[in-house]
Amino acid sequence: MDKKAFHHRIAFGVWLNDFRNEPITSQKWPSVIIDQQTISDFQQTMGFIHRAGFTAIDLFGLLTNRDWPQDIERVISSDRKVLVDRLIETIHSHNLELIYGLGVYSWGFDTIIRNNPEVRGTNLSAMCGSREKARVLMEKVIDFVGENFAVDGYHLEVADQGRCRCEDCSKEDDIAYYNRLNQQTAIYIRTRWPEKLLLVNTSGYLPWGDWIPAEDFHSVFDLGRTIDIFIDGGNHGQFIYEKDRQQFIAQLPCQYGTSGGFWIYPPQRWDRLRWFLPYFLRSAAHLRQLYWDGSRSCELYLGPLNNPGTEVTLFCLGRFLQDVDQKPLDLLEAAAEEIYQIHNPRQRQIFVELFHDAEMAFFNHSFPHRLTNLPEKYSDGIDTLFQWSKVHQERAIPGEFFLDSLLGEYPPFPVYLALHMNREGRLRYRKELGKLLKMAKSLLVIGGESWYRMRSIERCIQNVIQDLDMIHAIPELNI
Repeated sequence: MDKKAFHHRIAFGVWLNDFRNEPITSQKWPSVIIDQQTISDFQQTMGFIHRAGFTAIDLFGLLTNRDWPQDIERVISSDRKVLVDRLIETIHSHNLELIYGLGVYSWGFDTIIRNNPEVRGTNLSAMCGSREKARVLMEKVIDFVGENFAVDGYHLEVADQGRCRCEDCSKEDDIAYYNRLNQQTAIYIRTRWPEKLLLVNTSGYLPWGDWIPAEDFHSVFDLGRTIDIFIDGGNHGQFIYEKDRQQFIAQLPCQYGTSGGFWIYPPQRWDRLRWFLPYFLRSAAHLRQLYWDGSRSCELYLGPLNNPGTEVTLFCLGRFLQDVDQKPLDLLEAAAEEIYQIHNPRQRQIFVELFHDAEMAFFNHSFPHRLTNLPEKYSDGIDTLFQWSKVHQERAIPGEFFLDSLLGEYPPFPVYLALHMNREGRLRYRKELGKLLKMAKSLLVIGGESWYRMRSIERCIQNVIQDLDMIHAIPELNI
């Protein structure tokens, strides 16, 4: 019997240090430093995702985050180029493809926009989509990357920072505007490097909770003729309505995929043992249905591997994507055997129950929607983005799940326990964590490296309990 596999199993970085095993507290997100910790964690992660069964790594930040210079070639020093080449060699040495994260008209152009009125429109984070100078500058970026680095494809993302709404740009609605700029960029890459894999990610295409209407599908189909993969990520809901998805995929000229239905965005500033939130079962259910709807590609977010929930989730998802007929609990047992070296059948069963119950404990006692009216210092810093979807905020279900404030404007705080749980939910969740802690402690009898791994799980659970107790002591969060 043929295995029911996703063809493109892409691990999404997202940024260079998002899967770093040590937090970065001294820099704003997204940090793109390359130090010894970056290199070491990079090597470990590439080996891991190859072993898990992923086929590619999609990565932003190899060259810059927000600041391409006007003279594009001066974006990095010769020393950094050596380091970037080394990271790319590491990717290829593990038989993975590199998909270069390319901000289209945004993510990298902030300084240029401020200093160059010829590309500036109404958005200081995105170049004007109607200016010829902006198109020429975008092509210079592509030329520089393609001529100097061994990339295998490009992730095109035009909408995440918004768009220009000058008189000329406003003649197009959002879907037509974003598709045009992505297609224009894809066509240019095709003329120079026709063999490169081209992926478009729709983050920001529409207000969260909205859907692309069927009468606008033709615009996406037209884009699909020039790219290989259309990723409808689902940061807060897919833009293709689930009931339309099967028919949409059947007509789409390229492959369709998502980011797995749910993921944790790795907090840059947090201790990597501060959370224990596996989500494999939730994502596997989404991906299985996605496969039956006709999808054969996906782009799943990475995270720090020294967080046990992250490591096991990614391992199991990589294996699951190779055959969606597999039983998820069997894959958790495989993780116990291969990662934790647990050979005793009874101990493996306890391990499976531990991860299963940890996932159920959180989702059974939390709300899928955000609680409103929290003080800003207890939120994740993206409240303003929900102004996009005032009419249908109930549809904007993560998707992308933040544990801490993304931009790090306040001391690290477990915002997810305030935004998605009320007092009663937190008390019930704490009680469940107490049971999980006993299960983890029962597995500490395992020796060798497995003991240290189980000790990390124990510490994660203890840290979540500590955070819950801290929130319980804040009166304004327990009304």
